[in-house]
Amino acid sequence: MKKILLFPIFFFILLFFLAVGYLITIGYETNGFNSILEQKITSNEPNIKVNLDKIKIKLDIKKISFFITTSQPNIEYHNTKIDINKIDAYANLKSLFSGEPKIDKVYISADKTKIGQIQKVVKYFKPSSSKKFFLNNIKKGEISYNLDLTFEDNQIKDYEINGFVKNLYAKLQNINLNNTSFIYSIKSNLGEIDNIRGFVNGFQINSGLINFKNTNNLEINGEIKS
Repeated sequence: MKKILLFPIFFFILLFFLAVGYLITIGYETNGFNSILEQKITSNEPNIKVNLDKIKIKLDIKKISFFITTSQPNIEYHNTKIDINKIDAYANLKSLFSGEPKIDKVYISADKTKIGQIQKVVKYFKPSSSKKFFLNNIKKGEISYNLDLTFEDNQIKDYEINGFVKNLYAKLQNINLNNTSFIYSIKSNLGEIDNIRGFVNGFQINSGLINFKNTNNLEINGEIKS
């Protein structure tokens, strides 16, 4: 009798762990949310075009939360293609099924994107010291990034971006950077550039660190070592 009772219990436990493992590693693929998310992304921005191919629902075991993910989305802003590897969006599943998704967190990642391509998009952003600096002081290079967006009532509340840059040519006040690489981390009002390697004002450097604050005026300080 005990063996008869233990078998279905064991079966359901096994089925549960298999389902959890499947949602963590592979995810449940669905097309049911494509049009809803595309409309949500474009509802407040008429100049953006989005075409999501495949969407998966996965489980983040660390956060004990479900999220939706899509790879290689087709996104254009003012007719400029934005190359993105993956988008993960943490949303209330009940809100998704209701057709009015409430998004809490969004993670966007991209590899080896030309800075010139990003500048074509940034030029349409609202005026700011960061925008002016990015458009006027950075000449060329390649950037990889991971962008974390925090939402409140489906509006961006905070952000953080980090990644690395290669083959950068730029001018920071009286500093000229040529063929330079570094890793970076930027938040809404401050940032850090570390492990700088390349040429600064014609001199080769092997390490360097720059901190900056984005207040009313852009404040920059740090040190460079040859």
